[in-house]
Parts: sequence; structure tokens; C-alpha cells
Amino acid sequence: MMPRTPMRPRLLRVSNGLPTEILLDSAGLTLGRDASNTLAIDDPVVSSRHCKIEWENAGFVLADCESLNGTFVNRKTVTRAALKHGDEILVGHARFYFLVEEELAFEAPEVCIDDPQDRLISSETIHLNPAESAYLRKRFTEDAQLLPRMARDMSLLLRLSAEIHNILDSTELQHVLLERIFERIPAENGAILLGTRLDQLFAPTNVSRQSSLAAPVLRVSRTIVQRVFDSSESLLRSDLMTDEQTSESVRALNLRSVLCVPLTVAENRIGVLYLSTTDPAAPFDSRHLELATAIASIAAVALEHARYVEWLEVENRYLDHNASLSHDMVGQNPKMQSVYDAIALLAPTDSPVLILGESGTGKELAARAIHNNSKRRNGPFIAVNCGAVSETLFASQLFGHVKGAFTGADRDQKGFIEEADGGTLFLDELGDLPLHCQAALLRVLEEARIRRVGSSRETTVDVRIVSATNRPLDEEIHKGNFRSDLFFRMGLTVELPPLRERLDDIPFLVKFFVQKYKSLTQREIGATPPETIRALQQYHWPGNVRELGRAIHWAMIFGKMDRIRPEDLPREVLKSGSPASGARGLEEALESHERQLIAKALEETHGNVVEAAALLARAPNYLQRRISQLKLREQLENIRKTAT
Repeated sequence: MMPRTPMRPRLLRVSNGLPTEILLDSAGLTLGRDASNTLAIDDPVVSSRHCKIEWENAGFVLADCESLNGTFVNRKTVTRAALKHGDEILVGHARFYFLVEEELAFEAPEVCIDDPQDRLISSETIHLNPAESAYLRKRFTEDAQLLPRMARDMSLLLRLSAEIHNILDSTELQHVLLERIFERIPAENGAILLGTRLDQLFAPTNVSRQSSLAAPVLRVSRTIVQRVFDSSESLLRSDLMTDEQTSESVRALNLRSVLCVPLTVAENRIGVLYLSTTDPAAPFDSRHLELATAIASIAAVALEHARYVEWLEVENRYLDHNASLSHDMVGQNPKMQSVYDAIALLAPTDSPVLILGESGTGKELAARAIHNNSKRRNGPFIAVNCGAVSETLFASQLFGHVKGAFTGADRDQKGFIEEADGGTLFLDELGDLPLHCQAALLRVLEEARIRRVGSSRETTVDVRIVSATNRPLDEEIHKGNFRSDLFFRMGLTVELPPLRERLDDIPFLVKFFVQKYKSLTQREIGATPPETIRALQQYHWPGNVRELGRAIHWAMIFGKMDRIRPEDLPREVLKSGSPASGARGLEEALESHERQLIAKALEETHGNVVEAAALLARAPNYLQRRISQLKLREQLENIRKTAT
């Protein structure tokens, strides 16, 4: 097939129901499951917005959009990769090739399924139930004159059965099928169209076939394919040019014969085999139909098996991302699974990462997981809280300084960035980074070079920057507190969900914290009762996982039973649940009664908390806490003043 010129950069689809060829321009395109993408891919392992191809530095770059299952270039996971001619791109189960050179990658016609306007079904159409094929019938009752032809056909079927037995590549298998079909059936054009529904049929361009190079497009009749799908019967038309009802479009193609055979596995359709010819001297006949039907029956199971093996390989590739993921985060909620998937895909790269999430969601744990699962795992992990460092000294601490750079600089000092050389620098609370340090940090990201305070010499560093913030950086940019160019260079984002959005993880987190704090008490703490879990799940957790850990810590210190009961939890956790109005009224009444009892005990002991706690049969530290919670501190001071 002659190359088409001029040749523009393009994607060539070799699997799934997408356009055969997609031209690229500077606007690029997006791929994903959502219909708003330039190319929508109906595949459950494809994310809503999976990846994009964009123009950058006089070339095209593929960027993964934080997809759950990753984007592959030449079978390797990428977050961002410059594309070159011939690169294979895998998005879910859809395979593409990126092409920029003049020659075509595949010598195959483009397959086009025409609209149902051609009236190709008539009384002259031959239908065949696959079970009635002469090659598949249980009893042989053929005319002796046909035996030589049938012998040649049977020889082909036996050879094909032996060939396809060990082929596990679906593309190779389809090549073999079409080659054998063209040996015995006088077809000029042929294609295998795969799909379980008519509107999902696709024809891999590298397995469609032509015996001549005359037409760049193989046109498939939707009418015929629809009939084969509906009836599960093979179909043959060999009188198209003599039928007065044949449309002008078919006549323009000079079609003489069309043959279509279903591909069926256990009564489930997986596609069709479609053949056509324009040669009036060699039209298809009923024997061709029977042979094609027999080939399809033999090959369908092998083809489905090969495609299933390929599907498993793709699934295993995705599972490999997080099978060996090491992390200290706890949770099985789907939102946390998405976080694990993102970390598994980002960790092997050197891309900077920006972790978003409210305070207490575990951003540093995520950062450490990225470091520990990367090739830098044996290098240093330096964590810096940008909000806890003096603004005047931050540049010195981040970039280092030389002796005499300022008062008190009595020696050369490495900064955090140099200390992290060969490893990972974690900048927590990035939104608190001073503006004058943001420009210098941007230079580190762009050039991997730093200059110590007071020095004129630059130093090259090899450091990966992972940052985190609980601030909405878009608002900080609008206020002028954060540089927009730095924001866009901080890398791909991972967002940690707040605890209130994954309350089903609370039982796992409680179990984790009980194990963590069990050494603080001599009591053997058993399984947490359901009523305690329900109480915890009714709280909105503004402090997220960190606050939950504190609550369990509290309960294990102040509780007296062998299990954590609701009454052992901090008061603010219990009060902010959502009990019924009657229960809330009872709680308020009990609290009022408790306040009266404590006030009375304090009066009797003249404000001596230890003696009051003995009267109430409570620990002194418990009573101190309840005095504060019930707002009795002022009354206690008044009692003491009166006593003196």
C-alpha cells in the first residue's frame, strides 16, 4: 500500500472501537472513559480522564492524568514521556501507535462500516446455519464430484487447527486466519471485526487484508453485519451487480460478492468475518460460505482464548503496580485505594509530587511511601515543615549558607536541599513557603542547581521534591501569596481524602491505634464494641486521622474496661454525634446532674480536687478534665478564694 502524503503526526488505533487514524495538531487530545474526552474509551479500567497528548518543545508529549491503572508507553508505566515514531501506547485495553514518518506502519486497508442504506439483502441471499456446514455435519453426504475440492478444504482446516493451537497473540492469530482464508476463498478484501454488539465492532487495521492495492478503504455493509448478528447465521451475496435493487454506492465499488460469517463461542457472538470481491470471474459460492463458516467455528474459541490471555496480561500489569507497594497508611476505602494506585504509579518516577489534603490526613505518610517505593529509597528522606521555620532564616536553612554570610554564620552549612541529595526532600505546608524562597525553589526544579546564601557559586543537586499543603493554593495564587509558575512545576497531585469521607475505614484505624498504644496500659484491650464504632462514625473529625489517634489514645489511658466503650471517648467526640432528640435531652440532663455533683464535692472539700475525686470515686486527672469540660474552672477558683 502506497504511503499517503503529506504525513502529519497521528495515532493509529490497533484495538478497541476508536477511529482508525487520529491526526494530531498543537491542540493535542485527551483520552479517557468520560464522553468529554477527545477520544472516549468505554473500558472499566480506563479512568474518566486517563491521559493526554500535548504539544511541547516542538514535539508531542504523553502525560498521564493521575489515572488509577496507569498509562503505558512501550509496555512501561509513564507519568510523562516524549513520544517518538513507532511508540506503542496502551490505555486500558486500547492499543495505539504514534506515527510521524512517511511510511505507514501497517500495509492494511482502513475498515469503514457503512450506514444501513445499501439494500444488500434480497431473496437471492444464501443463509447458512453453522451447524449445517458440510465440514461440521456429523454425517458426510456429499456428491463424489465435490470430493477433491472438499479434500483440499479439509486439508486446509487440519493445517489451520495445528497452526493456531499454540498461538496466544490475537493479532498473529488473525493474520494466520486471513492468510489461510485467502488461500482457498477468492476474496480481494477481508477483515475480522470484533465486538459483542454491532455498535462496538472494531477491525484492527493491521489484520484486515487485501489481495490487491487498489482501494485504501475496505467498506463493510452494516446491513449484512446486522443480519448476521441478529440471526447468528452465515450469509452470502454473489449477485450484487445484476440485482436492480443494488444501490449506486455499491455499484461504484463494483462489488460482486460479499460473505459474512459469525464468530461464536458458546452461543455468544464475539465478532464476524467479512469478505468481499469485485472479480466477476471468481464469485463466492456456497462451498466458500461453508468453508469460511467452518474456519470461523474452529478459530473463534482460539481467538477468544488469545484475547483473554492478553486481557489477563494487562490486568496483571496493573496489579503489579501496587502488589509490592510498601506504606504505613491504613484503609480500604475506594478513595484510599485510588491513593495507593497513584503512589504505586508515581513512586518509580522522578517526577515531583504535590500531596493535597486537610491537616491530619497522613500527607507525610504518603510522601514517605513515595520515597520508600522509589529508586531513591536508600537515599535520605528530609522532611521540612515550611510553617515552622523563621522566614528570615528559611533561605539559609533551605539552601544553606557560607561562613560570614550573616551574623552568626561562623561556618559553611548545608541546607535541607543538599542534605537530601540523592534522596527526597519533603516540603510540608508548602503554602507557607516565603515568596522570596519560592523563586529559588523554582530554579531548583528547573535546573537542579542551588546557590548557598552568601555564595556566588552554584552547586548541582540530585533531589526529588515531594511537597504537601492543606491550603487551597489556587486561592493563595489569587491573593499573590504563591507563585503560579511554581505551582505548575510542583508536579502531579495526589489528594488524600478527609476521614469524614471514608468512615468505613474507622474500624481498621481503631484496630491500628489500639495496637500502637497498647503498651501504655496494663489492661488487655479486646475488640472494640460496635456501639463504640458507631459513636466514632457519627463524629465529623475535623482533625482527621490524627484526631482519631488522639481519641483512641485518650480512651486507652482513661478507660477502665477491657474494651473501649463510648463513655471512654473524649467528650467532644460524643457530643458532636447525631443522636435522636430524646437521647440528646437525656445526655444534657446527665451532664447537668454531673456538674451539680462535682460542684458539690468541690464545695465540701474547699476546692481540693484530690479529695473531691476521692468522694466521687474518680481519678484526680479525670476530675480535672471534667472540671474544664463542664466549665467549672471559674467556680472552682471562687470556692478556693472563699475557703481562704
